[in-house]
Amino acid sequence: LHSFLDSMLTKYIFLLVAPSLNASSTVAWIVGPSVGALLYKHIHHSAPAIVACCLFVLNSIIAAVFLPREEHNKNNSTSKNNTKSTAASKFTSFTSNLRSCFSSKSLASIVTSLLINYWVTRATSYASMASYYEEMYGIEPHQRGYLSSYQQFLSFLAQSMLVRPLLRFAGGERRAACLAALALSFATFSEIWSSLPIFVGVLCPIMSISVALLALSLRSLLTQVAPKDSIGSVLAALDVLQNAAAVTVPFYRTFLFAAMGTVSVDNGADLRGDPNPYTWLTSSTIHWLIASASLFFLLIRSAESKRSSSQEGKIKKL
Repeated sequence: LHSFLDSMLTKYIFLLVAPSLNASSTVAWIVGPSVGALLYKHIHHSAPAIVACCLFVLNSIIAAVFLPREEHNKNNSTSKNNTKSTAASKFTSFTSNLRSCFSSKSLASIVTSLLINYWVTRATSYASMASYYEEMYGIEPHQRGYLSSYQQFLSFLAQSMLVRPLLRFAGGERRAACLAALALSFATFSEIWSSLPIFVGVLCPIMSISVALLALSLRSLLTQVAPKDSIGSVLAALDVLQNAAAVTVPFYRTFLFAAMGTVSVDNGADLRGDPNPYTWLTSSTIHWLIASASLFFLLIRSAESKRSSSQEGKIKKL
């Protein structure tokens, strides 16, 4: 969508439109789950899926009617040659972009940290576990929608008001990223014994702030360290690497679910094979502890070693 807007709008108009698009998507993520919960509770269990299907069809119709069509004036032989050359150029562009991600040790450590955060966040997510909240806190299925809207609202507040002051308080992006990962491991571990009021009032804000702080810190470090003339190439390669990492997550979760099934079987799960929530939280805590330790060595230790080596070089010159 953003690439299409880039091609259709001038840079000035896009800068005016982009904030409105971001604001509308934020409102949709906050309001949408609650609307789905109301439909599920007061109309029918299948009402959210039917409404979503209708919205997708409406979106397709609007796109087909109002979006401009591309003109095809070239003959078939020219288009085939262009396809071959485009495929070759895309592969060459990808390899050059990939090399730009690892052009220096500092940039490579930040890219690796971003991939670790991306992968661990998805590998430890319990959003796809059918009866997690119901087993943990005894809530009804439709109340998950209210809880999701609340979490999205907290994330919005954290991104807009709290992240930048916390960055200054932590003493920079590198320390903030490590502290945020450590806070996520602490909050995940505390969730094992938490009640619903503690989860809603204490742990949800900690998690929302930590997730926003970690993401912003790593993105800020990437823009600071990446060469200005190749920042676009780095971001493009990072997007491909994150998609590749996302492909491995379902396979890893399948292996993890099977391993947890040998330890404890959750007979109360709505979906067969879902792990016990307490076992899953213990595993997630271990994952975030390993991630925080990895971020510490990649971000802080690597920066300290680079600083000490540069100081030794200056001393030798003197």
